[in-house]
Amino acid sequence: MKKFPLIATFFFLISIHFALRAQNSGEEIFKKVCSACHTIGKGRLVGPDLGGAPQRLDHKWMIRFIRSSQEMVKSGDTAAVAIFNQFNKIPMPDNAYSDEQIISIIKYIDVTGGATPIATGATTSAADTATIQYSAETVQAGNALFYGNTRFANGAPACSACHNINNKSIMGGGKLALDLTGAYVKLGPAGIKAIVANPPFPAMKTALLNHDLKNEEINAVISLLKSMDESKNKNQNTETGGIIFFALGLIFAIFILFQIYIFYDGRKIT
Repeated sequence: MKKFPLIATFFFLISIHFALRAQNSGEEIFKKVCSACHTIGKGRLVGPDLGGAPQRLDHKWMIRFIRSSQEMVKSGDTAAVAIFNQFNKIPMPDNAYSDEQIISIIKYIDVTGGATPIATGATTSAADTATIQYSAETVQAGNALFYGNTRFANGAPACSACHNINNKSIMGGGKLALDLTGAYVKLGPAGIKAIVANPPFPAMKTALLNHDLKNEEINAVISLLKSMDESKNKNQNTETGGIIFFALGLIFAIFILFQIYIFYDGRKIT
């Protein structure tokens, strides 16, 4: 009879051991893979803040979504499509994890995140964002790094090897990955910095393996992308102004022609 408490204590300690091991596994995977795009209770980044998600969402649905969100989007899953549209239609990479590994991620989010995420518009790297300086010099430096005219200090390949930006450069850019012309508006500086510092995409992760970018290099590239979006907005405003001016001119011309027609038609023949 005395052995029963010892056996119960043994199994209790074993269960705690495996629970902690699962949580550590989930923490390791989250920090390695998920943290580039998500926070837990610290605000929106590239993707949604996951604080409180395990309390709001069905865990079976979460397992399917984490494994392949795009498969669910293509199948027409209402919630998956809504998330995809809300977060600028940026595809979340597939993850070939077992159910146990994904459950450990969900448990880590549950233990870490509390019940209520920060408001949708908040970002996790406000302090980092505040340190980013934009100037003509940083834009020029970003352009040189993007196209490989200046090499990254740790030997990372030029961005243009895989990406393109619509700045009418004769050098062009790669087509292997997303066009980054609108990246600043879609991701924001915190999102761009998070992705570059901890790439969630397999090809990018391989390209930057042991070739981490320095903070000033990331700052320069972000400056370039910001200038691209500002230039795009100016062009759109110019085009809009031109269209309005043309429309007003056309209306005025029609009015003059109408007046001439009335005047001409009303003449008396002498």
